[in-house]
Amino acid sequence: MKKVLITLLVLMGIVFSQTVVFANETGAPVNQISSKQAIVALLFVNNAKTTYDNELTEKIMGNFAAQMKDKYQVVAGEPYLERLKKQGIVDIATAERVDIIDAFKGENVDYVIYCELQPFVRKEKFTVFTQGIDMTATIPLKIISLKENKYLYNGKFVEFATDSTWVGMVGNKSVSLKALDKTFEKMNAVIAASLPLAKL
Repeated sequence: MKKVLITLLVLMGIVFSQTVVFANETGAPVNQISSKQAIVALLFVNNAKTTYDNELTEKIMGNFAAQMKDKYQVVAGEPYLERLKKQGIVDIATAERVDIIDAFKGENVDYVIYCELQPFVRKEKFTVFTQGIDMTATIPLKIISLKENKYLYNGKFVEFATDSTWVGMVGNKSVSLKALDKTFEKMNAVIAASLPLAKL
């Protein structure tokens, strides 16, 4: 009885392995979902000009990664930012839709997200014992459909955060990060609503 059971298990294993090989030999895509996913180029520019720019960039890119993981094929935007500079557009925020589309001619990209972190607006408030800091974060966002030659979204997010503590204890960075978190809530909702998941 034991020999019969072992023989059956071996035969099932052979049939299963042949089925898998057959599926691959027929040319069925191994990654069928990803082959249909939209390819998105992410252009991000940090113009905040703070002493903690690296942390801000990491936070923003981490947010994009969390929102786009497994949904899109994301390609780095640095080569295309360089192309725009070669087109004479040093301040990328001034680029028109047609300028951005020109930078992607001949590329296998469906959509472009352009995101910029602008300098924070800082205000201080003092009482007898406390210091308060208000920070306003501004993030312009453009989502462009390259094949349709149109904006899917073109706007900006302006969010305010505040904090206060004993005089001299509150820092700019913690309040800036709070303001960023508030922009993410609205920005992520816009991206989810505006950016198609599938290729055109």
